[in-house]
Amino acid sequence: MQIKPYRIGYRTLKTALGMTLAVILSQLIGLENYASSAILVVLCIKDTRVKSFEAAIYRFIACFIAIMCASLFFTYLGSTPLVLGLMVLLFIPITVMIGVQEGIVTSCVIILHLFLAESIDLHLIINEILLLIIGIGIALIMNMFMPSLDHKLNQYKRKIEDDFILITYVFSKGLMDPNKQLNIPSFEKVSQNIKQAKSLAFREVKNHFVRNENSYYHYFDMREEQLTLLKRMKKLIESMQHSQHAHFLCSQLLFDVSQNVQSKDYTLMRLHSLYEIKIKLQSIELPKTQEELESIAALFQLLNEVEEYLRIKSQFGSLKK
Repeated sequence: MQIKPYRIGYRTLKTALGMTLAVILSQLIGLENYASSAILVVLCIKDTRVKSFEAAIYRFIACFIAIMCASLFFTYLGSTPLVLGLMVLLFIPITVMIGVQEGIVTSCVIILHLFLAESIDLHLIINEILLLIIGIGIALIMNMFMPSLDHKLNQYKRKIEDDFILITYVFSKGLMDPNKQLNIPSFEKVSQNIKQAKSLAFREVKNHFVRNENSYYHYFDMREEQLTLLKRMKKLIESMQHSQHAHFLCSQLLFDVSQNVQSKDYTLMRLHSLYEIKIKLQSIELPKTQEELESIAALFQLLNEVEEYLRIKSQFGSLKK
C-alpha cells in the first residue's frame, strides 16, 4: 500500500477551526448534543461562497422541516425504528419536492437527536435550532474566507500562452521546410490545461455574490476556440510539400503572431499584414506542378484559418482583472 503525500489545504484548516469553534460555543451555551454542531460544520463547508450560502439556506430549511416532522411522528406514534423509517420515508420526498434535498444528511443528525430523546418538548426543539444556527452559521462564516484564485489563473494563462507561442513559432518555421517535422506541445495537454483553467475561473465567479461572470473564463474560452484553429493549421502545414515566396510571407506573419501572443493590441496590425499577403497572392505566378498547386491551395486555406484566429482575439479585446 502506497502512502500518498498530502498537503493541508485551506478547506481542511477551515473545517478544523470551524469544528473547534462550534463545539466551544455550544458548550458555553450549555447545549445538549453539543458535539453535533461540529458534524454540521463538516457537512456545510463548501468550495465557494455562493455554494456555501445556498447550502446553508437549504440545510436550515430541511432541518426545520425535519424537526417538525420528527416532533409529530415521535410524539404521537412513538420513538420506534418502524416510526423512524416511516418518518424518513415521508421526509425525503418532501425535501426533494421543494428542492432542499442537499440538507437530508444534515437533517438526519437532528432527526436522530429527537429519536433518542426521552421526550420532545420546547426546550429540546430550541436546543436543536441553536445547534443548527451555530453549526451552519460558523460554517458559513468560515466559507466567507476564500483565497483569491487570481494567482493560479495567471499561472494557467502564462502556461497556455507559452504553448501558443511555441506552436505558432514552429508553424512559421515549418512553412519554409517541405520536409518539416512539427515538434509542438501536445494539443491534448494544452486542451486539458484550458479546461482546468476554465473550471477554476468558473469557481472564482462562485466566490462572489454580485459577480456573474469572470473575464478569465472568457479569455480561456477564447484560447480554446483558437486551439481548434491551430489543430487545423497543423494539418494544412503538414500537407504542404512545396515552399516558395508566398509561403515565406505567411511564415513571417505566423512568426509575428508568435512574438505577440501576450500582446493586447497586436491583432489589428497582424490582420492588416494578412490582407496585404492576400493581395500579393493574387499576382503570383500560376503553379506549374500538381504539388505546387496543392501547396498554394493549402496556403490560402491556412491564411483563412489565421484570419479567423486573429479575429477571435480581436473580438475578445483584453483581459479585465
